[in-house]
Amino acid sequence: MSLGSLLTKIRSDAMSRRFRIVVIYLTGQGLTQLLNLLVGFALLRWLNLDNYAQFSVAFGFQVTLSLLTDLGFSGTIVALVGTRGNEADILGAYIRSGRRFRNIMLLCLTPIASIFYIGIARQHHWSTTTSILLFLSVISSIYFTGMGSYYAAPLLIHGRLRTYYRIQTYSALFRILSSALLYLCGGLNAWTASWSNTITFSLIGFLNLRASRDLVRVPREPDPIYTKRMVRFVAPNLPGIIFYSFQGQISLFLISFFGHTQNIAEVSALGRLGQVFLVFSGFNTAVIEPYMARLPENKVAKNFVRIFAIASFLCCLVCLAAFIAPKIFLLLLGAKYKSLYRETGWLVLGSSLSYLTGVAYTMGGARRWVYWLTSWLTIGLILVTQLVFLLLFKINDTIHVIYFGVAAGAAHLLSILINSVYGYIKGPSVEIE
Repeated sequence: MSLGSLLTKIRSDAMSRRFRIVVIYLTGQGLTQLLNLLVGFALLRWLNLDNYAQFSVAFGFQVTLSLLTDLGFSGTIVALVGTRGNEADILGAYIRSGRRFRNIMLLCLTPIASIFYIGIARQHHWSTTTSILLFLSVISSIYFTGMGSYYAAPLLIHGRLRTYYRIQTYSALFRILSSALLYLCGGLNAWTASWSNTITFSLIGFLNLRASRDLVRVPREPDPIYTKRMVRFVAPNLPGIIFYSFQGQISLFLISFFGHTQNIAEVSALGRLGQVFLVFSGFNTAVIEPYMARLPENKVAKNFVRIFAIASFLCCLVCLAAFIAPKIFLLLLGAKYKSLYRETGWLVLGSSLSYLTGVAYTMGGARRWVYWLTSWLTIGLILVTQLVFLLLFKINDTIHVIYFGVAAGAAHLLSILINSVYGYIKGPSVEIE
C-alpha cells in the first residue's frame, strides 16, 4: 500500500469514527432529553400552581447547592487526565479525591441551606411536612448526582457513549413512568415528584459505578498529590463558580422573595422552554470537551471558532422561532401558561446566551484556560449589569425577571469569550504530566 493510500485510509477511519460518535450522541442524548422534556412538561400539566412552585423552588435549591458542594471538581477529571485516560489508577485517584471533597462540602452546607429554605417556605405558608420532605429529597439528590457525575467520567473518556446513554435512557424512563403512575394513583404532588427525581439520580449513580468498574481502580484514601492538582486547577475558578451557583437560580430566588406563588410557577414553567438547549448542552461534556482536550495546539483556534459558530447558528434559528411563533412553544406548557407570549421569546434568547456560554466555557476548560483574573472579570461584569438593571426596574413580575436573566446572560457570555482569547494567548494555567 502506498503512503498516499495509507493516509487516505487513516483519514477515512477517523471520519467514520467521528461520524459514529455523533450518531450515538444524537440518538442517546436525543432520546434521553426527549424523555426528560416529556416528564418536565407533564409535571407542568399534572401539578397545580402551588405544587409546581414548591417543586421548582426545591429544584432550584438542589441546583445551587449541588454547584456549591462540587465547586467544579468533577469537571476537572477529563482535562487533568488528558492523554492518560487508560491508566485506571490515575482515574481512580482523581475520583476518590473529588468525591471526598464533595461529601465534606455537602455535610457543611446542608445546615446553612436549610435556614434559607425554611425562610422561603414560611413566607409562602407551605406545610411543614411538605417542606421537610422536599428538603430531604434535595440533599439526597445532591449526593447521588455526585456519584453519577464522577463515575460518568471514565465512560466518557473511554468513549463508551452507548453505555453512558443506555443508563441515562433507562433512568429517564423510570422517572417518567414513576411520575405517571403517581399521577394516575392520585399521589403526585411536590414532594413525591421530587423524590421520583432523587431515586432516578440514585439509579444513574449506581449504574455508572457498576459500568466503570473495569476502567478505574479507586484507592481507599485520597492521594494528596491528586487532590492538590485538582485544587490548583479549580482554585482560579472558585470565585466564578460560587458566584454562578447563585446566579443560575437568582431569577427564581428573586421572584420567590418579591413575587407571588403564581410568578414562581410562571418563571419555572418558562424555564422549561430553555431545556430545548439541553439536547445540545450534553454534547459539550460528551463530545466537545474530550475532543478539545486532545487537540494539538495548532488546531485549537480553528476548531474553537468553528464549534462556536455552529452553536450560534443553531441558537439564532431557535430564537427566531420563539419570537415569531411563541404559540408553538407555549403549547408545551399547557393552558395555565398560555398567555405568556411576550415572555417566551426573551426567555429563549436568555437560554441561548447561557448555552453559548456553556459551549465556550467547556472548550476553555478542556484547554485548561483557567485564571483568577477572568473569574473576577466575570463576577464584575455580571454584577455591574445586574445592579444597573435593579436600579432601573423592579423584579416583581414575570417579564422583568426574564429581562434580568437576558442581561446577566449577555454579560456572562462576554466575560467567557474574553477569557477564551486571553487563554489562547497565554496558554494553559496548569500543565499535566
